[in-house]
Amino acid sequence: MNDVTMSYDAILQSLMTETAASHSADTKAKLDLFIRRLEMKEKPGDLLYYLFATALMKRVEPSEIKPMNLYLRDYGVPQIKLFNLLAARFPLISHASELSNSLLSGYIQHGEAVTLLEVGIGTGRQLVSLIKLLARQGKRPASITLYAIEPNVSCLEDARKNVEEAAYQAGIPLLFKPVPVEIERLTPSDWKQFSAHDGRLLVNATFAMHHIGDFGTSGIHSVKTAVLQSIRELQPSCIVLCEPDSDHQTPDTLQRFTNCWEHFSTLFRLIDSLDLSDEENRILKIFFGREIEDIIASPEQARFERHDTTNRWIGRLQHAGFASCPYIRLYASRTFEKMNATSSPWHIGLGMGSTNLVSVIAAVPDNQPG
Repeated sequence: MNDVTMSYDAILQSLMTETAASHSADTKAKLDLFIRRLEMKEKPGDLLYYLFATALMKRVEPSEIKPMNLYLRDYGVPQIKLFNLLAARFPLISHASELSNSLLSGYIQHGEAVTLLEVGIGTGRQLVSLIKLLARQGKRPASITLYAIEPNVSCLEDARKNVEEAAYQAGIPLLFKPVPVEIERLTPSDWKQFSAHDGRLLVNATFAMHHIGDFGTSGIHSVKTAVLQSIRELQPSCIVLCEPDSDHQTPDTLQRFTNCWEHFSTLFRLIDSLDLSDEENRILKIFFGREIEDIIASPEQARFERHDTTNRWIGRLQHAGFASCPYIRLYASRTFEKMNATSSPWHIGLGMGSTNLVSVIAAVPDNQPG
């Protein structure tokens, strides 16, 4: 890291301290000067500072910030399309999805009926991959009943088409049941519907559970824990969570900025280490720029990206009545190019250097034999 970069870090941290203390005109002027001195075309690394600084500016004066400038025109690309690009070109996400599917497939037997509860199905990308994996393994279930929880109705329609086509190609009967609502808004009748499932039940939540709105709550006694307890009452054979590993849940603005900076600066270094075109590199960073803006700039009641630590997710699962999944140990020694892997009886972590970025966490009901 050169002296200029070190000074950028110090200035941005100082600006965040000022922003957290007061929304003064002086702070706004300093932020504006900082942003105008960045040279993103000549120095691509300045994009990280631009994203953080504009998030701070939006916190200070929301009316001052318009959608990204022309250099960042891809900011207007729909989030789900950016995520699908991310999943295809960013190994951190693709490896996490592959691990999740491997864990789920371990509980699926050829000829058995299976019910899947998919939290945040998006366009069905991961479920398509799971169906193709089962076909390659020769483990075609007698049927799959898929409860697809997704508040975006357009995504649900895309997911239906994509998953039904994959199931048809694999020769697996599939019943797609859309659930167009956030999981924390499910009614008792919704949960009762899931409890009457056909065959064994598996639950998958990839980059979805952190969106649950725990306002000002970071402990195990939270809405997230209540949702996990509702899932536990369904007696699933296994639940798999895939989540970023950083505390962006905390209501402490300055601490959230510090955590956010460590997480995303590491993430951007990982992106820079990959064989991507300049355009792909930039678009992927802009995807995360939206998350940075939400974490730093959004009012507490409106924040959407409430990432949490792996240890806290594990604590919630334990409190909800889950135990660690025995299949995790099968992947404890696996290596991943350009990424460091860590593991515990509960999770496989993927990161860079000493920073874990994403964890795949698997659990089973605590009364279920291993």
